[in-house]
Amino acid sequence: MTKVETLNKLVSECPSFLSISKEMMLVLPTGDGMVIGFTQGPQIPLGLAIELNKRIEKYNKGKIPSEIIRIRIGIHSGPVFIVNDILNNRNIWGPGIIIARRIMDLGEDGHILMSSRTAEDLRELSYEYKKIIKPLHDYITKHGQNLLIYSVYGAGFGNPHPPTRGAVQKSRMGREIAKLKKTTMYPNIDVSVIITDVKKMLVHYKRKYKIQNISEKPIHKVLHGIATDVYKKFDELNIVAYDENGKDLKISSISVDKPYQKEFTTIFNKPIFKGDKDRYYRLEYDVEEPEKYFENTFLVGCEKLIVAFDFPTSVRSLTIYESSLETGENKKIRIQPKLQKVAGGRNRVKWVKRGIHEGQSFRFEWN
Repeated sequence: MTKVETLNKLVSECPSFLSISKEMMLVLPTGDGMVIGFTQGPQIPLGLAIELNKRIEKYNKGKIPSEIIRIRIGIHSGPVFIVNDILNNRNIWGPGIIIARRIMDLGEDGHILMSSRTAEDLRELSYEYKKIIKPLHDYITKHGQNLLIYSVYGAGFGNPHPPTRGAVQKSRMGREIAKLKKTTMYPNIDVSVIITDVKKMLVHYKRKYKIQNISEKPIHKVLHGIATDVYKKFDELNIVAYDENGKDLKISSISVDKPYQKEFTTIFNKPIFKGDKDRYYRLEYDVEEPEKYFENTFLVGCEKLIVAFDFPTSVRSLTIYESSLETGENKKIRIQPKLQKVAGGRNRVKWVKRGIHEGQSFRFEWN
């Protein structure tokens, strides 16, 4: 039996494949693989990909190298067209299949790769999907298309290593900051620093940015940067972004996902126009701070900064410095805040700074 015949047999035995009637899907051979189109939602393709991955891993055990079957899978939800070919056989084509193919082409052995559109739809359905569908970063297909890719993996399926084909991680910060200075002003920035696990020194950050458009062009997106002192994958930061109405902001791009540096873009649910009032967005994430400090550098000005700390009582002091980006020197600010005990065995403190200009940086240390 050839590898293609074996692959066909393994697919046909998968429960997800057997659960769908022939009228609800279309299978097209591609020589060394196949395209399977479903008229239902993305849960069936995901289930089939996982089941097939597990069956192939089981099949490959004990096989000599020439008999091993290696596969890669690309999944995307998008428009397709059903047409009849010259022999009156049903066929499908369209952007949905084209993008799925380009995503698959980025993959390597065992990869189950997915477009951001499909991944976001699935991750909203259940926590289990969030655990196995994980964002990578931006990739460029061989046709020059820039795509944010997600990878599906877990116990016995998928490939946990990011694909190397088409990988592109290039900071956009310099270019975007130049635009930001011409378009955006922050009347208020509120930062909450909450230690949730003192042994791990795990901190939950909550940032609220009140945003004002000072240009004639609408603002559609915002670029975020997070630097860490510990090795973290993007998905491990538990990043959440949402607008003033509590609606999630879509992550459209992850331009940098390096061990200690993240850079990503979110899209506003509705553009911010000049004159809009009370527009803001929130950004939340979790990260360990083993050195017991964090820094905040301002690349554009801010009229008012509020930093609120929520510590366990084992944290007894907080010291604030203004840092020089040129010399690296930390200068202690003249008036230091005092921790106040509150109910629940916590210490809290709030610090306010007005009239912050571009290039200012502050360091907050606790013990």
